[in-house]
Amino acid sequence: MVEPASSPTPAGPGILAPVDGPHEVEPLAAAGATDLYGGVWAPAGEPGLSVTQRTFASAHFADEAALRAAIRTARSLGLGFHLTLNAPLYVPQRLESLLALAGRAAEWGATGVIAADPGLLAALADRDLGLVLTLSTLAGALHAEAFRFFQRYGISRAVLPRHLTLEEVGAVCRGVPGVEFEAFVLVGACPNEESLCTFQHVSPSKRWPCEIPYRLTDGGGAPLAADHPLERWHRAWGRADRRLGCGLCAVPRWVEAGVRHLKIVGRGGPTAQKAANVALVAAVTRGEVADVPRAYRQRFGRPCHRLVCYARELWPGRPAS
Repeated sequence: MVEPASSPTPAGPGILAPVDGPHEVEPLAAAGATDLYGGVWAPAGEPGLSVTQRTFASAHFADEAALRAAIRTARSLGLGFHLTLNAPLYVPQRLESLLALAGRAAEWGATGVIAADPGLLAALADRDLGLVLTLSTLAGALHAEAFRFFQRYGISRAVLPRHLTLEEVGAVCRGVPGVEFEAFVLVGACPNEESLCTFQHVSPSKRWPCEIPYRLTDGGGAPLAADHPLERWHRAWGRADRRLGCGLCAVPRWVEAGVRHLKIVGRGGPTAQKAANVALVAAVTRGEVADVPRAYRQRFGRPCHRLVCYARELWPGRPAS
C-alpha cells in the first residue's frame, strides 16, 4: 500500500477546501489550501443513492479515476486529501463497498476519511488503513463528552458544529486534547442543526427547503403574530443569505482556543469561487486583512449579517432581526 500523505503543518491554521475534479487541485493549492476534501457519488460499479451528504452530481468527482488523479496531484503538491463518506447512517450491506473505496483511496495517497456513521468509523478503524478519521458534523457531537465518545471509534480530527459559541468551542478543544478540531469559516451557514435536519437537498436549482418562505402557524392553524419570536426568526432568515456564512472575524479567537483547521464549504460550486474563498481565508490567517467586514463585502457584494455569522458574540447590541 502507498503510504498516505500527511497534511502539512502550516504556521497558522490549516485550510480545508472542497474539490470536485482534478483540475481544481492546483488552483486551490495556489490560493492557500493545505487540505482538500471530496468524494464520488458511489463506489465504482455500485448504483444507488449518494454515499456523501450531497445530493447533486456536480458535488462529486465524475468517477474514481478522477478522484485518484486529484489525490495524487494533491499529494505531489504537499496537500492532504480527505475522502468524504459523511452520511449519518449507512445500511449494513453498503459498508463493505465503502471500506473498499476507502482502501483504494489510501492506496492512491489519501490522508483520511470524513465520516459520521459509528459503524463505518469502527470498521475503518478495524481495517487500519492508515487513514486519519475525521468526525463529520452529521454525527451530532455537540459537546466535549460526545467527541470523547467518538474517540472510541478511532477519530483524531472532528468538525465543530456551526452553532457553538466561542466559549463552547474553547471548552470542547480543552476537553478533548487528543482531537484536532476544524471550524467552518466560510459559506454554507444553516438555520438548522445539521445532524438533526431532515430536509432533502434535491432541488435542481440548489435552493433548499430552509430558504423557501413558508407560513408559521400555531397548533390550531392560526398564523403566528408578527412579534412572535419564531415568526421574527423566520422573517430574519428570509433576509439573510445562508450561502454566505462567515467566521472570519472569529479566526484569532478560534486559533487561541485550539482550533487547528478552518473548513470552507462549497462542493459543487465553481472553481473560481472556491479559489477566491480560499485566498480570502488565507489572507486573514496571515494577518493581511485589516478590515474583515470590508473584505467580506468586497468578496460577496453584501455586508455581513448576524444570522450567518459563526461568532455572533462579536455583534454586541445588534438585534438578530
